[in-house]
Amino acid sequence: MININFTKKSSELVSFRVNGHAEYYDRQEKVTVYDDVVCGCVSNLAQVTILGLVEVLKLNATYVADEGDIQLDISNLLHSEIESAQVLLETMLLGLQNLEISYGKYLKVLVEEVQ
Repeated sequence: MININFTKKSSELVSFRVNGHAEYYDRQEKVTVYDDVVCGCVSNLAQVTILGLVEVLKLNATYVADEGDIQLDISNLLHSEIESAQVLLETMLLGLQNLEISYGKYLKVLVEEVQ
């Protein structure tokens, strides 16, 4: 199962963590596909979002991109920088929520509001 946890502060997304593997498999072949389509989609959405924040918006974001663990935290940035990141983060969240509709057995998206 892939767990995706977003954190909101003052109604703005400030971090996310993607952890785990979908372990989606081809039922006809009964073989687990490690780098399957669900993992690939989730990983791609997360990594493209990080690239957009770091390379396009030039934000000094803290992130990790390891096998089975992708994290981003922009909570320490200026408010104006956090605001500029919202389009990318909200788009990522929307994409993952739509993926969850079809593949909810393999991924869970949570959004938590913090102080």
